[in-house]
Amino acid sequence: MTAKFRGDCKVCGSDWKVGDQIYYQKEPKVICTDESCYTEQGGSITKSFQSSFTKPTQSYQRPKVKFIIPDIEIPDGVKFCAEQVQQVIVVAHHLAISMYPELDTEDQTFGQIRSKLADQILSVCHMHEPKG
Repeated sequence: MTAKFRGDCKVCGSDWKVGDQIYYQKEPKVICTDESCYTEQGGSITKSFQSSFTKPTQSYQRPKVKFIIPDIEIPDGVKFCAEQVQQVIVVAHHLAISMYPELDTEDQTFGQIRSKLADQILSVCHMHEPKG
């Protein structure tokens, strides 16, 4: 399987980083990058486990949706707001990296954190807008 966290084997000391291929078994818990060490610890290799090294894991795919984009003129005010959203996403991205340096920026969890930070930044900015 693909490692989601950094770690090292408690028996042979081999280490891995996020994204490396590792041997993993939940019960009894056995993790190692070396197949022989993994099996010596009681890990078993099943056919489906071995196949995970040769092909990408299959995941559920939602049906595709055809999006219809209206052919209209976009006012400058909307373009300005869209640019502000892009700026907030950039700030949220760098903030997420500084807060969670161990996360891979291509990981789904990182994306969720970045999205939440962007929402929070936009909310704070909205609270500070002049009321009038």
